[in-house]
Amino acid sequence: MYGRMGSAPFVLSADRSQMSNYRWNFLFGFLSSGPVKAAPDPIYSMICPTDDTYDHGSGEMLVAPLGLRRVQSALESAYGKEAVRTQHPLMIERAIGPETRVVGLSEMSPLGMGPVDTAISWYNITWNRMWFTILTRKLKKLKERFDFKVVVGGAGAWQLLDTKDHNFDLGTIDPLKKKEYGVDHIVLGESDKDAPEIFERLAGGDAPEVIRVLTNSILDMDEIPEITGPTLTGIVECMRGCGRGCDFCAPNLRKKRDFPPDRVAREAQVNMSHGYRGVWLQTEELTLYGCDDQDKWPNEDAIVELFSTLKEAGAHSIGATHWTFAGVRAAPNLIKKLAEINGLGPGRWMGVQPGLEYASPRLVKKFMPYKVKPFSPDEYPETIREGIKIMNRNHYYPASTLIVGHPGEEKDEVKMTIELIETLSKEDKVHGIFAPLLYVDYFTPTQTMNFEKMNQSHWRLYYTCWKHNTREFKDKIWIATQTFGPIAKLVSIFGVYAIDWYILRFMRNHFKRRFGFIPDWMD
Repeated sequence: MYGRMGSAPFVLSADRSQMSNYRWNFLFGFLSSGPVKAAPDPIYSMICPTDDTYDHGSGEMLVAPLGLRRVQSALESAYGKEAVRTQHPLMIERAIGPETRVVGLSEMSPLGMGPVDTAISWYNITWNRMWFTILTRKLKKLKERFDFKVVVGGAGAWQLLDTKDHNFDLGTIDPLKKKEYGVDHIVLGESDKDAPEIFERLAGGDAPEVIRVLTNSILDMDEIPEITGPTLTGIVECMRGCGRGCDFCAPNLRKKRDFPPDRVAREAQVNMSHGYRGVWLQTEELTLYGCDDQDKWPNEDAIVELFSTLKEAGAHSIGATHWTFAGVRAAPNLIKKLAEINGLGPGRWMGVQPGLEYASPRLVKKFMPYKVKPFSPDEYPETIREGIKIMNRNHYYPASTLIVGHPGEEKDEVKMTIELIETLSKEDKVHGIFAPLLYVDYFTPTQTMNFEKMNQSHWRLYYTCWKHNTREFKDKIWIATQTFGPIAKLVSIFGVYAIDWYILRFMRNHFKRRFGFIPDWMD
């Protein structure tokens, strides 16, 4: 399958920021949301290498993003394997020619407008935006020679939509963005099942500019095409949707559906046949896998069965992208079992990303009441504390996201979150990082938070998180670089100390420029 030369009717790709194995630590992928000037290309390429992901002769992807593999499988079933190429963006021209009809791009954050991007880029050009720009400029030149359509899908496709009256008009692409990036269509929703029909309409010229697929149109998991080629970082889906019902979260728009363990194992074996030793489970909330309980008590047997099935299939380690503090607190023995299955210990930690959001019980009750089940909103701060302690005891390293500037918050509620972070950092001395993300409203951009809107309380929350993080970066850099070679590890250690100094100094200077003084809490 790999190493083919020549063009194909359907070409699938993504910007270069999504084409790395991230040295087997998916948390390194967040570097792509950071400003280009803060991490020059040699540093970026060292941490997020891509040389091992594609055939250097043909440019065809040896491993590819999971979403592209789903679409690839659907198109291959309809048109045959020779009709589809999954191509590295830096060699995209080798897959495009007179017979090319559609080029499909899967994008996480093509314009750097997501919560992570806006929180750490400080209005600078991000790596993901730069790589998307480079790719689309190349495609625009190729379109002058070959008549094909460019379609963008994936979680970040919304960033290309037009806005009218401060609300997204889901019918058109922003005309300026369309001209700049040469994108003809975007697809919103779960397109893997409907990919053949969508691509046929795109090629025939009768597709609308914005194609919307009902998110919950796929109810039978057998309708989702199984991957035929390995995925980046060995990631496979074990579920879609979450089931927690937070009203600000896009994944909540999806109905929760679980993939059977044997299905997950089959796809994991596609990756293991490529040489992967581990499996990353893509999930919005692992502790609700197999759970139909209205009070959200984890189904420990179902989760252990999933992990055991993957171990029996040959996986040496099994990670999960997301879970919640409530699920962890409700099932401490489950977390212990998962750590034992993975052989975790003082010298071997594993990352995970829970959403902390905010500490206020009132906000929890109003905007995410099911996120704390089986506990009550009043118990949420304690649930966070206990959840992180359970993770740390079992050598899981959380990267906890927070919301800065939720439109429904009050000043004293920001203080609650600040005090919680200080307690976790100074009193509990937990291990993990806190990622303060600026509130992004996809549908009402006027409610989106930015640095000009941040008041002093928001700044204190933001700074408190990063003060903790800089300490953690220095203390735990050996964990993050445990797979690095000696030179890369040495460069990374020096780089972390330099970046830590720069981050805090940068924030102090910006606060003083905005408010005219440096407060005591910035000491």
